[in-house]
Amino acid sequence: MHGPTKVAFAATLCCLVVPGVASAATKSVVAGPPLKKAPAGVPKDGDLNEFFPKAVKIHTGDSVKWTVAGFHVVTFPKKGEAPPTLAVPDPSKPATGFNDAAGQPFWFNGQGIPFVPPVVALGTGSGKTYTGAAAVGSGVPAGEHPKPFVVKFPKAGTYTYFCTIHPGMKGTVTVVGKGKPVPSDQADAARAKTQLDTGLATLKKLDKQKVTQANTVVAGPDSTSGPVLYRYTPSSLTTKVNTPVTLTMTAGTTEDHTFTFSKNVKASGKIAEKELLAPVPGTTPPAFAFSPKWAYPSEAPGSPLVYDGTNHGDGFLNSGVLDGDPKSPFPQKVTVSFSKPGTYTFFCAIHPFMVGKITATS
Repeated sequence: MHGPTKVAFAATLCCLVVPGVASAATKSVVAGPPLKKAPAGVPKDGDLNEFFPKAVKIHTGDSVKWTVAGFHVVTFPKKGEAPPTLAVPDPSKPATGFNDAAGQPFWFNGQGIPFVPPVVALGTGSGKTYTGAAAVGSGVPAGEHPKPFVVKFPKAGTYTYFCTIHPGMKGTVTVVGKGKPVPSDQADAARAKTQLDTGLATLKKLDKQKVTQANTVVAGPDSTSGPVLYRYTPSSLTTKVNTPVTLTMTAGTTEDHTFTFSKNVKASGKIAEKELLAPVPGTTPPAFAFSPKWAYPSEAPGSPLVYDGTNHGDGFLNSGVLDGDPKSPFPQKVTVSFSKPGTYTFFCAIHPFMVGKITATS
């Protein structure tokens, strides 16, 4: 999940790191596509949720430097512990005061506010040493060109790290003794280039994919290996009144999305961009949390999703966060029907530049 930052090729600009000498004590990895711009034939609304290269091998005492190209984090969990999740509802801090435009309270009042773990939101600072004894993390990137994140590895072993924002996006650092061979920087760059070429080829294939299921809109489509498309497919769908329409993620995608209906998606998108992920007032150091209005579904669990353009007094209907990870607490899809003829627009509260529409006819 990219959060409120628009991430496509135009916003994930980064030069492929120029290899240094083979004896360099710091190896380089790029979080996101190492590109200046989308190559010809590659969809501009595509992205690669991958580390380049996915695996590096270094000597004990050496470091790895991550250049963050996009909305990614680098998180090494404590040895023996699962990687932290992006957000954890805190029952001791329930949501309060969330009313719709008609003045009625949303069902999620009383539910825990989804807080982001500090190691994910703020990180531990660059230049730390990692042995597995404690977690280290880059924190959420500040701006489009954050400073590189560096970790030093004094102990031999193989360490797996994660982009907590994007499910399934991970890499490894293998640390070996000083007398053992490690690939040269040139060899690492060659592997990253091969990985990049494969990812770009996958984006071209995704760009041509059609949705064959009737009355279905897919966020993407995406691959299960990192390449994703920030679009809804089809972007425009026509259906009949009272006919169920499935709004779904790609199974196994590394992304999270919402399907959020609004009378004015542009204005709502700007609000979501500001509110979705924000520091919690009065917390020191600042704690970050997702707004329940955008993270939770607008309707109580088990309630049918029926839309007529006037829901909640202002035409608001939200799927809540969806993803394609079967182990995730978030659902992969929702079903909505339209009780009146009309054309209804929706957007992604996480990526507000993603917009689609559904026309219901009698």
